[in-house]
Amino acid sequence: MITHEMAEMLVKETSKVLDLNINIMNEKGIIIASGDSSRLYSIHEGALEVIKSGQTFEITLKNKKQLRGTKPGINLPITFQNQIVAVIGITGNPETIGNRAGLVKMMAELLVKQSYIASQTEWRQRMKEMTIEELLKQDPNYEYVNRWLGLLNIHLEGPFIISLIDISDHSFSSQTLINDAEDIIKKGMTGFINTNKMILILTDGTFTQGEEKLSTLYKDLIKKNLGIRLAYSSQIHNLENIARGYKECEMALSISDDSTKIVSYTDIEPKALIHQIDRKLGEPFSNRILQGSIKNHLETLQAFFDCNFNIKETAEKLFIHRNTLIYRLNKIKEESGYDPQNFKDAFALQMGMWLSDT
Repeated sequence: MITHEMAEMLVKETSKVLDLNINIMNEKGIIIASGDSSRLYSIHEGALEVIKSGQTFEITLKNKKQLRGTKPGINLPITFQNQIVAVIGITGNPETIGNRAGLVKMMAELLVKQSYIASQTEWRQRMKEMTIEELLKQDPNYEYVNRWLGLLNIHLEGPFIISLIDISDHSFSSQTLINDAEDIIKKGMTGFINTNKMILILTDGTFTQGEEKLSTLYKDLIKKNLGIRLAYSSQIHNLENIARGYKECEMALSISDDSTKIVSYTDIEPKALIHQIDRKLGEPFSNRILQGSIKNHLETLQAFFDCNFNIKETAEKLFIHRNTLIYRLNKIKEESGYDPQNFKDAFALQMGMWLSDT
């Protein structure tokens, strides 16, 4: 229970309080940390008395000679969950040390408890990430998944929304972000799949409720001045399709503009489907559609489509006069034979542009 690192930290911190030499003995009475390095790894018989009786044991000048490897002082049990996990020894006159020994014992036990909580948190998070890693495989082992979820006492039942958060700022605590995310999504599971990508599996709610939670999370992370982009999948109905939801998020982040900070896969799904067409199949079509001077007007065309064919809104977005926009659209029609204001032609032009990006 008590590692050498933890024992050394206890010696360092408690020595600050008492300005006396501190020894930490393990459950076998061996000194594993001390302000006096010459005493390391020797048996402390005073500690053995504490472990045997479960009580504080004082060593004085009178009984010191009867106890191997000891000096005058007070030895106290460090207990956790009703078990002695170590013994802390304070070198000095027991009468002088007095009530301060109890303070040191309390401090030591608090540090042990904090270390245990941290290790449990780390264990739970690692198991969550193992579960997520398994679910993202092409052929997950659901026996493992169900066993790990059982150990975590987590129940995952669809429908789900999968979200992927890409974090460009590395000055953050992974565990803090996970805690923040889980406080907001309430039910589901969260973990890091690499140093700057956090995945969330949201469950127990409608698609609209999931979107609201993700919007709240995004605003919360932005307040912390983190540079992030967030994507989320279509609604996923069972565990077997978790990997598909993750791929939808990856695709959404990949093909959307970097300035778009929250991306819904369903909003860009037509473009995503086009991007999955074999390049050899799509390239001839794209080259035929986007030929000649039309290539000089791709930004105008995309803005026009994004603004749902609205002349006034598109002109404002491009910071040009509406007559200039109309002139460009007519120019495209004349030179390409495709009218951007005609749905059928506009669809062909949009497909050509999407395919040119693949």
